[in-house]
Amino acid sequence: MKMAFVLFEYFPFGGLQRDMLAIARSAVARGHDVTIFTRRWEGDRPAGIPVQLVSVNAGSNHQRDALFANKMTALWKEFDLRVGFNKMPGLDWYYAADGCLAERYSPPLAWLPRYRSKLNMERAVFVASAATRILSISHPQKALFQQHYGTAAQRFVDLPPGIRRDRVLPDDFTLARAQHRQGQGLNDDDTMLLFVGSGFRTKGLDRAIQMLAALPEAQLFVVGHDRSDRFVAQARRLGVTARLHFMGGQDNVPQWLWSADLLLHLAYAENTGTVLLEAAIAGLPVLTTRACGYAPYIENAMMGRVMENDALLSEMVAAARSLVEADRDGWRERGRAFAASADIYDLVEHAVSALESCHGEGL
Repeated sequence: MKMAFVLFEYFPFGGLQRDMLAIARSAVARGHDVTIFTRRWEGDRPAGIPVQLVSVNAGSNHQRDALFANKMTALWKEFDLRVGFNKMPGLDWYYAADGCLAERYSPPLAWLPRYRSKLNMERAVFVASAATRILSISHPQKALFQQHYGTAAQRFVDLPPGIRRDRVLPDDFTLARAQHRQGQGLNDDDTMLLFVGSGFRTKGLDRAIQMLAALPEAQLFVVGHDRSDRFVAQARRLGVTARLHFMGGQDNVPQWLWSADLLLHLAYAENTGTVLLEAAIAGLPVLTTRACGYAPYIENAMMGRVMENDALLSEMVAAARSLVEADRDGWRERGRAFAASADIYDLVEHAVSALESCHGEGL
């Protein structure tokens, strides 16, 4: 089949972007032709997969999104399947990495041009009369889409998580941990807090910095790609600038997971939270919120604490202290057991199989 994979922007350290490229590569490996359409591409182009840049010119993001979607209606006509990784009209398939906007944007906010445009794009995918099939990666968000739009259950294909196995704690982690911590100027008994992800605001970096101020013995390393100005200013106000380190996007995420003492992911909104599972199989305890779609995995595997979304800072700090002070070998043991038993690795294969199996249904 000829497949058009469509997303607004590509940058190499975004979870959605990594998933898109992994699914594209798997589809090509199975003999399909994939072309990626996007308005901006950062980083190296994938070998054997054409990338077509679609130029749009508008003064705001929501206008650029709408213009891009409009241009795609002509560009993807020759393709057998149109697979979107952002919400837009005319898709055969949508990969549901983003949460339900109708749940978050209610009047009068929903009446503003920016939010009205985004909601219109979402409605085009999920409205009951649409034919778009949905690759679903979050059961809570699936329920919200059905609640707000009346989307038929048969239009969804549920996917398991797609965690990379290179995150699993290796037998020689002790040496890798020591070398990595030494590179960051840390001794083995220094408390190393870790924040991983792009989208600093929604993933709760402000909360992590507040916690840093309450944990004077700790240092916080931020691995991810986003604007940091407001968080640098927050750190300055709280007097923690010297203990807060912005590392940018990194290719060596496993080494960060193996080296840290606690992952902080106190998100306000998070469709899934892939890094929660990456930390768990790396033997790293997690402090997260119930807003994350994958938070139940952490509870079931006993790999950390899941806080209520409106938990007090003092409650989060107390939880962080208890997790850091717990026996490290115990976390690693539970992490290895979870890595060996959990069905969390096969998202990509299931996604491509869904695209293949449903092509014959006229979509």
